[in-house]
Amino acid sequence: MVSYFTIDATGEGTNFQKEISNMMHGFGDNPNPNAATVVLVENIVLQQLRSMLQEALNNSIMRGSNVITNYDIIYLVRKNPVKLKRLHDYQIKLDRIDKNRQPIVSTPTETILPGLILEEEKDLTLKKKRTHIDVIQELDEADEVSQIKFDAIDYLRKVRASKITESMSYEKYEAYHKARCSSFRSGYGLSKGFVKLERWINPNKELKIHSLALEVLCFLAYETVAEIVDAVFLIRQDSKKKSGDPFSKFEGGYFCNPQSLNNAVYIKSGYEGVPAITVAEVREVLRRYFTPRNGMNGLFYRNMSMDLPVRYIAI
Repeated sequence: MVSYFTIDATGEGTNFQKEISNMMHGFGDNPNPNAATVVLVENIVLQQLRSMLQEALNNSIMRGSNVITNYDIIYLVRKNPVKLKRLHDYQIKLDRIDKNRQPIVSTPTETILPGLILEEEKDLTLKKKRTHIDVIQELDEADEVSQIKFDAIDYLRKVRASKITESMSYEKYEAYHKARCSSFRSGYGLSKGFVKLERWINPNKELKIHSLALEVLCFLAYETVAEIVDAVFLIRQDSKKKSGDPFSKFEGGYFCNPQSLNNAVYIKSGYEGVPAITVAEVREVLRRYFTPRNGMNGLFYRNMSMDLPVRYIAI
């Protein structure tokens, strides 16, 4: 595949290491994450986002456009209804935040021409309307997204956060709350919230990316970090196995019964003793995720000369 990024477009002037460090802490990592691990996760996220942009650009060209829109990005997620449901809920939350942030302006003409002013206000809101839900409904022909009532992975993340904060002091909880609020957004609003993200993934302005597409990429980047941290805890759970005892990995606080909040999710209550995620653990996550096991990309597939399809951790 032809790369649409030049060699010197590394985006070294912009980085999200601080944000990723806070996100990893919010997902259950040590309060002081390993610096080398943060850099590795940042490189993984950047590579994933740029691969998404290349594939989305191909989709936009096939549609006869040279601008990458949110439709081209969401189209990549069309086979994962759970992620589409999360994006659906993500837009609802953002719309609620924007609605609460809108200033209430009263004018003297409000009593004279109330209907006309309401129409003008309606037009102003439509100009910056998010269309993620509309795209999801267009791509979801089987109506699978609306049928999802429970997200097990999101539930386990919330349980893990609840167990972490059980014995926290006020100062530590405040720092943890700030870490949970970290994201790849540089501000709220569609106009100025993704300047840093665009400078990071598209430093030379070689691609034309719509602000709605940047918002979806921000969501997928956040999900990439979350999936990596979740997979690391699964690896730690597997490492607790004892030879000859198939139930050893369920001992202590390393297993969670989804029906109960009394057990921890891969970690014990509190976060003081949680070791920081290492580079080796992240590399093991990548090895397990990208190693083909069976099917057309298995080890014994005859036509091994075919290009392996690009895989995305967040999709």
